[in-house]
Amino acid sequence: MRSLVFITLFPVLLVLFTSCSKNDALPDPYPTDSLGKINRWMLDSMRRFYYWNEQIPAKPDHSLSPELFFKSLLSSSDRFSHISGPNVPPATNSYFSFGFHYAMLQVPGYDHYIGVVTFVNVNGAADRAGLKRGGYFMKVNGRQIDAQNLSEINRQLNEKGTITLTAAIFNNNAWEPGADIPLSPGYSRENPVYYTRIFTKGSTKTGYLYYTSFDESFDGSLLDAFRKFKEAGISELVLDLRYNAGGSVASSAKLAALVTHKLNAGEVYAIYEGNRNEGRRTRTLQAVLNTSASAAGRQYSDLQPNQLQLSRVFVLTTKATVSAAELVVNNLKPFLSMVQIGEATAGKDEASFTITDQRTPRQVDWTLQPIVYKLFNKNSEGGYSAGLVPQYALSEAGVLPLGAIGDGNDVLTAKALEIIYGPGFTGTPTDLRTAPPHRRIQVKPVYESATEQAARSAPVSIVQ
Repeated sequence: MRSLVFITLFPVLLVLFTSCSKNDALPDPYPTDSLGKINRWMLDSMRRFYYWNEQIPAKPDHSLSPELFFKSLLSSSDRFSHISGPNVPPATNSYFSFGFHYAMLQVPGYDHYIGVVTFVNVNGAADRAGLKRGGYFMKVNGRQIDAQNLSEINRQLNEKGTITLTAAIFNNNAWEPGADIPLSPGYSRENPVYYTRIFTKGSTKTGYLYYTSFDESFDGSLLDAFRKFKEAGISELVLDLRYNAGGSVASSAKLAALVTHKLNAGEVYAIYEGNRNEGRRTRTLQAVLNTSASAAGRQYSDLQPNQLQLSRVFVLTTKATVSAAELVVNNLKPFLSMVQIGEATAGKDEASFTITDQRTPRQVDWTLQPIVYKLFNKNSEGGYSAGLVPQYALSEAGVLPLGAIGDGNDVLTAKALEIIYGPGFTGTPTDLRTAPPHRRIQVKPVYESATEQAARSAPVSIVQ
């Protein structure tokens, strides 16, 4: 029995596999109807590539729908493998629907929840409507937000469709309604090199980079940011990955090599450990760079002129820091001191393929993205499925008002600057927008949309 699978990676790569051996032979009799053929292809693919393939049931129920059949094959340790098909719409979230992240907060002296905008997509619907980080809202489509309707409110905010937010104003220790803000769906693709800043005190210059995703299309901007850092003569670096949802492994390798000159072309950047079919694969920095679809930084020699001479790096993380962003944090550790500030990361220490049927004519319209590898750094350190834990545990949404990202009044940025410069240094850039001032309030986050997005985002995609 032979079946062909298509591996779509990042960037796209075409590989055809013969994927069933005698040892993997499927039981007889086997369903031959359309459902049976779909599930047979799925089982064949999973037995070949799935990290936990030895835990696949010997006799799964082939009468199940493709979605349920796929789930029946998964290990109890698997949180991230997923399937999509003709009747399974892709997951959406507020950022890609309306162009903003938000958190729902339990605040003192108020019987309902208050929403706070945590990040805004440039030129997206929320940005065009005037929403800014730190802005508050108390109603969605005219309904106050509480524990009973939180799931429904989040569904409305995370799916496409017109919504109306009612702004909230904190005035004289009370929450008052503001204007109604209608939003239609709208997201604008943005440069992930979002902010670059220089903080200076005395002779110490600190570079600050807010980086939202590992998108190879903007690798040139990443190299340019480090050129500016190098020319400015920075001796410290704050790498802000708080909402970074991952992306290209090649881009992650470029960032890592720019951060430290100790990561050279021949050094091991990553180790991929798969099942007995895939084995354990060691990848040097240059080997990973070779997989990039972007010419910017594809050769180590292109990165060398802008590499920094640092002994440590400060990295800001939250539960929304995931996938390739976690790979950078873990895989830089063998090369320089890592000072992590914020929350434990999402915990995707795994990599996957995208598998589709490439037979002619195509017989299966479903797409699989199973976990294929566990990820490790040069020193074989990995196993961070519970998240990478910071040395300085802080919640950015635990205190209001929120400081602007990249601002010395932001909780996470302020901690890094305090360690570098000592207490009392704010270093507020004049070109950042800040929330309206009011007294500080301790609050309890009950939901964060960026964390939900991270949970649904794809694991690291590996190019062979």
